[in-house]
Amino acid sequence: MAKKSHRGERLGEEIKKVVSDLLLRELRGPGFESGLITVSYVKAADDGGFATIYFTALGAEPEQVIDAFEKAKGFIRGEIGKRLGLRLAPDLRFKPDLAEQYGQHIDTILSGLDIPKDEGPAGREASLSEIAEVLEAYEHIFAFTHDHMDGDTLGSALALVLTLRELGKDAWVFADAEPPRSLAFLPSSVLALPEAAAQIVSGLEAAGEPWLAVAMDYSGTDRIEGRAPFFTGAAERICIDHHVTAVPEGDLYFLDPAAAATAEIVWRLIQEVDWPMNEEIATAIYVGVVTDTGRFQYANTKSETHRIAASLIEAGADFRMAFSEIYQKVAPEKLIVERAMLSALELFADGRGAISGVGQDVLSAVHAGEDETDGMSEKLISIIGMKIGVFLRELPDGHVKVSLRSKDPFDVASLAAEFGGGGHMRAAGFTADTSLEETREILKVRITALLGEKP
Repeated sequence: MAKKSHRGERLGEEIKKVVSDLLLRELRGPGFESGLITVSYVKAADDGGFATIYFTALGAEPEQVIDAFEKAKGFIRGEIGKRLGLRLAPDLRFKPDLAEQYGQHIDTILSGLDIPKDEGPAGREASLSEIAEVLEAYEHIFAFTHDHMDGDTLGSALALVLTLRELGKDAWVFADAEPPRSLAFLPSSVLALPEAAAQIVSGLEAAGEPWLAVAMDYSGTDRIEGRAPFFTGAAERICIDHHVTAVPEGDLYFLDPAAAATAEIVWRLIQEVDWPMNEEIATAIYVGVVTDTGRFQYANTKSETHRIAASLIEAGADFRMAFSEIYQKVAPEKLIVERAMLSALELFADGRGAISGVGQDVLSAVHAGEDETDGMSEKLISIIGMKIGVFLRELPDGHVKVSLRSKDPFDVASLAAEFGGGGHMRAAGFTADTSLEETREILKVRITALLGEKP
């Protein structure tokens, strides 16, 4: 790939100097004189089309400062153009820098929790309206699904991209592979696999065109192996997620652990700015919500979740097809995998823990993929008296994918985090580098301790 341009970073630094000088010498009025106003950071697009000025306002109301900036925008743009020799000064947006304003307080809290500083979010938390503004500012936008895609990462990415295309944008879903069979009914014309994604990015780089990258339903580049350069090479990066263990990578992020699914956040984004909603978009969002709530059974399901689902059906979501394709078409191979899972089932911790695993010998013999192993952990947690269910799937490289499910009050997201994974309180997972049997024994001991029983 071509080397990333740093023009936006340099332009941002120059704009910061100009605006800081204007605040010191030129800008006057109630909004500027009611407190100490400081420019903390300027994020400028590489093409110079727009720039966001982040400020802190000590002793002043941020809304009052934004209003003052907006009134002086013409003057500020003129000074930027004159001082930097620009024929056309960038369009300006003004945002309070909450991360800077409360940074010291947050550092104190994090130090109390004994969390290393480099584990905090790298970017700035943004509102949905700000996310929408950034999306509208770019012509080329790529939504990234995480590896081993599920219904939420694909549904939310598709919904965002289809919406952006309705707005006239050049938008694509950058995926690691073709969707699993159960999700293949969703629109595929906007999907770009790694080879196609590389060609799209190469064309933009050759033309000097910037692009925006949006991570959907995950927070770190470790979950987009092989596509990470397309994400990190973007002019700006956004992370949209709902996992409680997420530590977002990117320039801006919107993280809401209370949301039932990332697709729910996309629905809220569309509603926030009154973007178009058609049958395909509604269906994609519905798939994200229905799969991540386990058909509206998991603890993340709220009354609002059902209201959103109802509005999606009213908008034309084909929920019948979604249920049929995802839940009512079972391949014979899945039954073979389920039989192997049941034969390896082990109950422990006085019947409150269940664990089972399937090796590559079984999986490769029937060419089983994500579809054939999906839902196994749900079967384990459905056993009467069960509190934690664990399904282990051996991967072709020898690693083991671990799927955890729990019932109140046990938090498997925290358990998964101990092994480098994450997820939700009742549904989480991670990938282990130990063997299938070693992983089984390690988890039995750890979960037995968590459940309060002796091994």
